[in-house]
Amino acid sequence: MSMRVCYLLPRLLPGESGVFVGGCVTNCVALALELKNQGIEIELIAPVPMEARKYLSGHPVEQILTPLEHVGRGWVGKGIASVSVLRRELKSRAKNRNYDVVHSHSGTYPYGIVPLVVNRRKAVRLHSLYCPVGAEGGRYSSWWEKPIIAKMIFERLDRIIAVTGNIRSSIERAGVSPNKIELISMAVDTKRFSANAKKRENTYFPAGTDCVRLLFIGNSSREKGLVELLHAVKILIEKDVRVHLIATIENQSNVRELIRARENITNLVDKLGMWQNVEILGLVDDIEALYSESDVVVVPWNSTRGPSDYPMVALEAMAMGKCIVSTPVGGCRELLLDGEAGILTDGVSIEAITTSLEYACRHPQVRQQKGLAALAAARNLSIEASANRLVELYEQLLKKKG
Repeated sequence: MSMRVCYLLPRLLPGESGVFVGGCVTNCVALALELKNQGIEIELIAPVPMEARKYLSGHPVEQILTPLEHVGRGWVGKGIASVSVLRRELKSRAKNRNYDVVHSHSGTYPYGIVPLVVNRRKAVRLHSLYCPVGAEGGRYSSWWEKPIIAKMIFERLDRIIAVTGNIRSSIERAGVSPNKIELISMAVDTKRFSANAKKRENTYFPAGTDCVRLLFIGNSSREKGLVELLHAVKILIEKDVRVHLIATIENQSNVRELIRARENITNLVDKLGMWQNVEILGLVDDIEALYSESDVVVVPWNSTRGPSDYPMVALEAMAMGKCIVSTPVGGCRELLLDGEAGILTDGVSIEAITTSLEYACRHPQVRQQKGLAALAAARNLSIEASANRLVELYEQLLKKKG
């Protein structure tokens, strides 16, 4: 069945070489490109900062993307402004495009109202939700993260795609009919992130040491837990556990709070006297090499509110066959199979993170075992598998509409 599909994102933030920030964005873009490879006519619409558009040059997504004015400065906020801009653009384009499927992707459910501007008799309307209903965070979450509002929006759509079982449960608790919900997991590019990829040694981590190489990937917000991780590393050093931590910190949106937070983090490394054991990097394009060199990938988050309920860094590390030490927040317990495919901490405290990291550092055979289990689990989370399930769902819903 031929079809014309439109994907919508709240914003798209590319770094140099086309690296995208955020699990929701990464997943959506990868799915869109896979649909294009399958011969489906697809368009991707998203606000993109003007200064970042140069990084899209030559990237495959450039062929399907309609970049909109980047919105959300000032008191209006990114969320409300993005919803308005996306609705206006979609309404204008739908007059001439005759979309078969309109599918929005976001960490929060208010973006689910965007596809509703398209006539339900003319197109299948869906929303993929990447964070649980009721998750807290963001300027307006106190009034727009309400289950009753989620139910009102979702019941008007053809389907809601929950990208984790944790999210599906939250949608059901909000009162949405179970037959409206489809569970199609977040996915990872298992071709790019592969344990069989050629390994590169000592591009990032120091050579000639027997340290356990720890890797953190994320931003500098409190939710990502880097402060707690640094304190945990300090305790390990005092216990004579040989470790070296590389922390890659991104801030493609140039958020002031994150700039200050990064300064606080570098000051903390100074205060703890750990520059011999800690290196702070920015956004790394050749992230596969960094994964390849690491022994343990740490996800010390205290909330999955934001890009996605499954941390993208955990998905990528699993596909690379790496041992993951993660806090049990959001969908992390579910993703790591309740500790079979990774090491789950007993909470989000410094003490809990330290205990799990020390166990991983002192037991290389456990690291190997968890890495192999993670790799096996990642094989069921490929982009191709998720894209195929989506296409089947689109075709099923289109047939129902005649």
